Amino acid sequence: MAKFLLLIAVSLCFAAEAWVKGIAQDVHDGDTFKLKEGGQVIKVRIFGIDAPETDQAYGQESGKALRALIEGKEIRLRIENKDRYGRTVGEPWLGDSLNISLWMLQNGHAWWYKSYSKKRTDFEDAEKEAKAQKLGLWEGEKPTAPWDHRKQPKKKGGKKNKK
Repeated sequence: MAKFLLLIAVSLCFAAEAWVKGIAQDVHDGDTFKLKEGGQVIKVRIFGIDAPETDQAYGQESGKALRALIEGKEIRLRIENKDRYGRTVGEPWLGDSLNISLWMLQNGHAWWYKSYSKKRTDFEDAEKEAKAQKLGLWEGEKPTAPWDHRKQPKKKGGKKNKK
């Protein structure tokens, strides 16, 4: 009986999705922004994508694209979890129809972060299509993935080497 009750409790937790709504502000880069919800500000890491760092090729453009799309607008955020930096990881939506994670991938502004969203074949398909059309970061010959860029040694002053 106890196992049955535990199973029901766990099922209910997974069935109920957590959503918040707020105004997007302070877009840091192509995958991080702040969401003002009432008097609270939530630092958001966008689920399923990894955008170029601000100090790498296409990093500034990726941030500008996200900023132009969402800054000052109402966002609905489906919360996934918290990351190791304390940011809320979530899948943001503009209105009821524009999935921002998917839009960033479709337009070549970010990579599909498959290690955290393996089951999202829609994300995989969007990245493949942007790559085939050479959109955004895919215009370059061999763009460096952000996870590889972060592994590069840093220069003095905190900037990373550009190899």
